[in-house]
Amino acid sequence: MKTDTASRLGAIIARHYEIGELADYEQLRLGYVNISYAIETVVNGERKKYFLRRYKEGTKAEEIEFEHSIINHLVARHFDLVAQIIETRNGRTYVERLEQGKSAFYAVFDFLSGEDRYTWTTPTCTDAELRNAAVALAQFHNAVFDLSPVGKRYEPKILDLLPGIAENAERRASGAGETEFDKYLVENLDLMLQTVQRTWRAINEQQCKKMVQQVIHCDYHPGNLKFQNGQVVGLFDFDWSKVDARCFDVALAITYFCTVWEKGRDGDLQLDKTTTFLHAYQETLGDVQGVGPLTETELECLPHMIHASNLYVLNWTIVDFYGHEADPHEYLIYLKHGVRTMRWLEDRDNWNSLKNATRHGVCQEDQW
Repeated sequence: MKTDTASRLGAIIARHYEIGELADYEQLRLGYVNISYAIETVVNGERKKYFLRRYKEGTKAEEIEFEHSIINHLVARHFDLVAQIIETRNGRTYVERLEQGKSAFYAVFDFLSGEDRYTWTTPTCTDAELRNAAVALAQFHNAVFDLSPVGKRYEPKILDLLPGIAENAERRASGAGETEFDKYLVENLDLMLQTVQRTWRAINEQQCKKMVQQVIHCDYHPGNLKFQNGQVVGLFDFDWSKVDARCFDVALAITYFCTVWEKGRDGDLQLDKTTTFLHAYQETLGDVQGVGPLTETELECLPHMIHASNLYVLNWTIVDFYGHEADPHEYLIYLKHGVRTMRWLEDRDNWNSLKNATRHGVCQEDQW
């Protein structure tokens, strides 16, 4: 195991943690942003497994403090789906090192049990898993609705971010190259710009700022959950979390869990799964004190937020593609999926069906 990575990780553990000596490690290939490892340490002949993360370049200490304050709050509230942060010898939740003249941040967490069954592009959950994912999101929202986190997440709220999404797409398209990704972006730029403008106007008119504003996960998809026997047993990746409209987090989850990726129906939003998810979410919060189920105003705005959440993921696709040497073929799949979802939502019949499913099918039928 004598590699540069092993030496670096071993040195970090030996100097900053009291969890034993590094015995083994494996880089986890899931994810696009941070570098993650499953590590094993040895103490008195006994092995224990942990999760070690190296945060992406450019991450600020305030953002890590923000994320970790959420996790520590959840642990204190006995929200047992999260991995506890392992403190350093001096009681901090992360390590900062100077690497190649730049700050690099590391953190160690308990290793969550359960199965990694899905990714964000394979959201083929069973109905039981879908319902339990909605329940877990509702429980998460209820556990953090009164939290005032420390630190800061620098990403704007969705209402303020939408104009920037349009500007970014326009800027990238104006300097597009010759790949199929570039060509597809240029071909669909006008539709994206029109959709951003309409969505921003609709959310603004729906009094988004008066909706529940709280800590949200902002990356709640099947790949960030662990399952066991149909139950959600782990929730992770809080580094995208921020304070924003709770309704947006539900919409983003619906976008991730309920859109189709298979050929022939790629980008279609499955309304049966959408109502299943919403029903479970609303029911979970119906009889408990706290944030409460989605309000009538939130349900009214939810279809527009689903549009916004799809634009949010499209923006990530564009930013990530041009931010490093990405595979044009792989990212074209993501780009086409987002554009097809946008076109599905732009269809009048689909839109009316979605509005009915989110406003009438859930709100009136179940009398929340």
